[in-house]
Amino acid sequence: MDFCKYHGAGNDFVVVDNLQGRIREGEKPGLARRLCHRRFGVGADGLILVEPSGEADVRMRIFNPDGSEAEMCGNGIRCLAKHVHDSGLVPKEEIAVETMAGVKEVALTVEDGRVTYVRVDMGRPRVSMVARTIGVEDGEVEVTALDTGVPHVVVFTDDLDGVDVRGLGAELRYRTDLFPRGTNVNFVQGAGDNTFRIRTYERGVEAETLACGTGITASGVAAVILGKADPARPVEFRARGGTVFIEVEMEGGEVKRAYMRGPVEFVFRGQI
Repeated sequence: MDFCKYHGAGNDFVVVDNLQGRIREGEKPGLARRLCHRRFGVGADGLILVEPSGEADVRMRIFNPDGSEAEMCGNGIRCLAKHVHDSGLVPKEEIAVETMAGVKEVALTVEDGRVTYVRVDMGRPRVSMVARTIGVEDGEVEVTALDTGVPHVVVFTDDLDGVDVRGLGAELRYRTDLFPRGTNVNFVQGAGDNTFRIRTYERGVEAETLACGTGITASGVAAVILGKADPARPVEFRARGGTVFIEVEMEGGEVKRAYMRGPVEFVFRGQI
């Protein structure tokens, strides 16, 4: 099987073309578990399958290392966009990608024939909880919950480096009384004018990742809603794997749409 490895701000993915349907539906979860394993496989935060679409240029299927399928992935869709452009499958600078969270429009920045940055229309986020205080094992935390294709919780903190991302992240992720589908958990700290640092515990990976595109989008929207960021300018997020920018479009005092712009890099290709 041929594959390519990409990363978006350190969030890495194995990308496999399945346009001919050679990988059957029942094989996909197990394949993801095998390929994403960092000792017995290629190693990745997720497996992306490029598949045909009846309503867009291509369809993205994204599977987590535990074999579960995610509705959408912000860094992953940037990797897919670079793959289909640079490989000649969809040689356009504006591409429509079908996901389980709807069709996403992506705009590519191309330099010397290769994609370097991708801007994704993430659509209108669905906000379900704003600055709600909930009890946790070690006390209380204030959370804002919203859906940017997948469910997210955002927690603002004054000590990002001191946060127990794995422990508190897992505790909130499995609070199914509040988040029936489970949730991803983002911890955010201000780092200057319209600039934030972020760490994310990802559902399905069940660990901290170097970046999460949908999580950064959710955090940008939360920062605007809570008055911590100015939507008139791009909001900069510094994840451990790189920097991603969020643009928040307002209408009548409410968030209308969010856009994510970030880097994407090819790592290597191979056979397994």
